[in-house]
Amino acid sequence: MKETLLDLESEEKQIMGLPKRKLSKIIKIIILIILLVIFLIVITTFSWRGSLKNVPTIILTEKDESVVLDENTEMLIFNDPDLDEKYLSISFQHKLQNSRFKTTSCDDFIDKSKLGQFKHKDPDDLKLEWKPTICQMFENDIKLAVYEDHVGIKCHTVHWISENKDSEIVNCLDISDDNWYGGGGLSIQRWPLNRVNVPLQPYITRRFTPETQTDEANFDSFIEPFFISAKGTVILVEPYLPLFVSINHNSNKKLCFKSSYQNPYNLHESKADNISLKYKVCHDRRGRAAHWHFLEWKALDHSTVAPPSEMLIKPIWSTRGINTDNIKQSTVLSLVKNIKDSDLPYSQLFIDGNYSKSMGNFYFNENTFRNSHQLIMEFRSDLVSDKLQVGTEVFPFVSETKFALQFKPRQNSNTYGNVSLPLHLNVFNKEAVTWYNKHLKSVYKELTTRGFRFSGGHAFDIVQEDVHLNLQNSTFHLNKFTNHYAAIASLFGEHCLIGSGYKSQNYTVIADAGPMLASWNHKKGLQSIIPTTLTYGLMGYPFVLTGPIGGVDMLGKLFNGNFPPPEKELFIRWLQIAVFLPVMEFSSGPWLYGEEVVNYTKKMLEYRQSVLWPKYLDPASSEATEVGTPIARPLWYIFPDDKTAQFIDCEFFLGNSLLVAPVLYANARHRDIYLPDAPWWRDQLHDQYYTGGQWLRNFPVDLYEIATFVQERPQKKTENLK
Repeated sequence: MKETLLDLESEEKQIMGLPKRKLSKIIKIIILIILLVIFLIVITTFSWRGSLKNVPTIILTEKDESVVLDENTEMLIFNDPDLDEKYLSISFQHKLQNSRFKTTSCDDFIDKSKLGQFKHKDPDDLKLEWKPTICQMFENDIKLAVYEDHVGIKCHTVHWISENKDSEIVNCLDISDDNWYGGGGLSIQRWPLNRVNVPLQPYITRRFTPETQTDEANFDSFIEPFFISAKGTVILVEPYLPLFVSINHNSNKKLCFKSSYQNPYNLHESKADNISLKYKVCHDRRGRAAHWHFLEWKALDHSTVAPPSEMLIKPIWSTRGINTDNIKQSTVLSLVKNIKDSDLPYSQLFIDGNYSKSMGNFYFNENTFRNSHQLIMEFRSDLVSDKLQVGTEVFPFVSETKFALQFKPRQNSNTYGNVSLPLHLNVFNKEAVTWYNKHLKSVYKELTTRGFRFSGGHAFDIVQEDVHLNLQNSTFHLNKFTNHYAAIASLFGEHCLIGSGYKSQNYTVIADAGPMLASWNHKKGLQSIIPTTLTYGLMGYPFVLTGPIGGVDMLGKLFNGNFPPPEKELFIRWLQIAVFLPVMEFSSGPWLYGEEVVNYTKKMLEYRQSVLWPKYLDPASSEATEVGTPIARPLWYIFPDDKTAQFIDCEFFLGNSLLVAPVLYANARHRDIYLPDAPWWRDQLHDQYYTGGQWLRNFPVDLYEIATFVQERPQKKTENLK
């Protein structure tokens, strides 16, 4: 060992004794060797990576582990890095190109001027830096850009685009791991959306027609490209795309979007130079928090004006549940007389149906309504204690061709002459809109009416085979017909009802989702009332009207020219729900079922006026206009961490504190009730106390009863604690 140490010391002395010039040369050689080794390592690493197969050719401008493009599964995977878990996966049907990009910047990948922006509350948000995460080319000239932005919560915009207009772009979201809501009204309304069966169809507003109803659902009068999950994931689709949507079709557990210029989007020759599918994916920890962010951000609009308080405290009356095709003066007089004789409250009467002179002329037909002006004046003056205001139903129809949407035959088509087209108001023509507004104002003034029910306005109504819309408007979209019609309706005040909506929250005071069918099921029957109300509330329509109490038997055999009234038990159970909802409407009156039902109706309406309005409805209405939160709220909105609450479609909260659990089945005198996970609940029906997070099985509810609960701690230990 000593010899070795001496040898080392000797060598060290020799090195230290070298001339400085030689020492410098040695150091330079060592540095060159080190650099060469580093270079070889880098080259070897990249060569090894390049030899791997099935590696996505992705350009990443900055590391973002929250979004991954997986070529093997053909999916976009969205992760929550904080929780280290996946919250959404989106499949696509496009093959990656084999060639690798030479550029390393997304700036040259997609023209940012074509990316557009979603609506923001703060104009400064438009200045957000474009932060691309993924830029990828696929076969058939399809490009994908995923870029990140932060507006209260973390969001990514997914933008597919192709210069080939004949392409179609399809994305499908896996909804099996979460419960989803929103999207719009459906002909079969279920809650959550995981329970529906919606085949792929154009995402346009559509009028419900009971005679064509099947076991597959169609989109309805109010739709909104906004989907939200209970766990806080939000999908917001760009509004005016040639969009097709399916939801859980044949139980496939997928929410699918397709962008394609197929029928009916080829109804008008769009001047767009590309086809695209664009949507925003946002995530928060809970559904309610995510919903609040979108309301605050104004990505989801809401009505900022409440209806007149008398239309919320007292019910609307109408003729649409009695008769629409052969409405006449005697029908209206009989209805008003029964209201008076029964001493029932009222706010406004709407005369619906075929009362007018002709299509597009909304003055009364004097053959069926003699002295209509005098009739309305008598209604307003005869009921001294509370004047009866009268409104009428109007449609987007015109009587003059020059103010109508113009159609032309497609090329090589000669069927135009055989297609019967109504004269739909050209809502895109300033002169036509001016004429329409002037006509309605004239009716409003001369007949002293108060408000209109704006029915129609559905995009599906202007879809016809073998015709094109003859428009100069290059930005035309079918749903813009609905949106523009709602904008016209908004000019006529807060007493108006609007029967269709697309991006129309700012224009809509009362969203008229009715009429429903006189049935018990989810196919526009009693069981669809709660899911419909909750869905509309999440979409930004808090003041939703679900039609006449008891529904309308549209397919039943007419009796003396009128619809048959709903059965007694259905009327009573429907009344019990409606009393707790934002707006009420009667057509068939309780007098049809005897004095007992009349007295019960008066009792329930008095309860609404004296208890529900000041304590629950009024505060919730104020919050709805100020913030945008729903008036009737789903259980998970109040208890976001309660997983069972995510499935409950037969209960709801009025405001934040009153839990309502109506009976929804014929001949039932018991029902199962779920109490969310709170410390204490008081049963207002039987004055019992319960702990939360449990089911009350076979809870007794008689015909003239409805179960309601409030969070309330018992004052002392009592025997009625369960």
